[in-house]
Amino acid sequence: MGVSPQTCVQRTWVPAAAVVPQERGRTFLAPVDGAEWSEGTGFYRGFFSAFRVRAGRDVWFHFPLPTLTERNAAPICLTELQLLWEVLDGARISWATVQHGGMERIELIPRLSSPDSVAVPFEPPPEFRPWCPVTNRQLSTFTLAPPLPLRFGVQLCVMVSAPEQDGTVRFYGAGAAFGTTD
Repeated sequence: MGVSPQTCVQRTWVPAAAVVPQERGRTFLAPVDGAEWSEGTGFYRGFFSAFRVRAGRDVWFHFPLPTLTERNAAPICLTELQLLWEVLDGARISWATVQHGGMERIELIPRLSSPDSVAVPFEPPPEFRPWCPVTNRQLSTFTLAPPLPLRFGVQLCVMVSAPEQDGTVRFYGAGAAFGTTD
């Protein structure tokens, strides 16, 4: 069974507010952008969701994705995942997986490696510049080969590390593409 790009039947994206940190509390997450109340929980903003990972820590972040498992009585498979993100101050994405049905885990990039990405610049209109932070958004695309036949829900799981100093990750959203089996 295989999936070709022509068989994509649906793409879906979730906004930054969908991300859920696995590790929480002051031991793992420092205040973001000077907002003391964000210590231990992160900063969910309209632009992005930001987390400041403590030095020497790894934190998993999970994006639950609306999952289509069947269409017109035909089985569906997961063909691709995408992540729109940015890291600052020495933080780095250091592992990514997809989980299917809670237990099945498929590695998207090996542990202690960073994903390939392309820049996705954004220039706000002049009247909004005073309120928009400077960004360096990156888009990573993870193609599943072979595609994953779906029976249950999926989530994109991303580990962020801050090896030597506190570092910030900003998530802008995550997406998935679904196809039909040949």
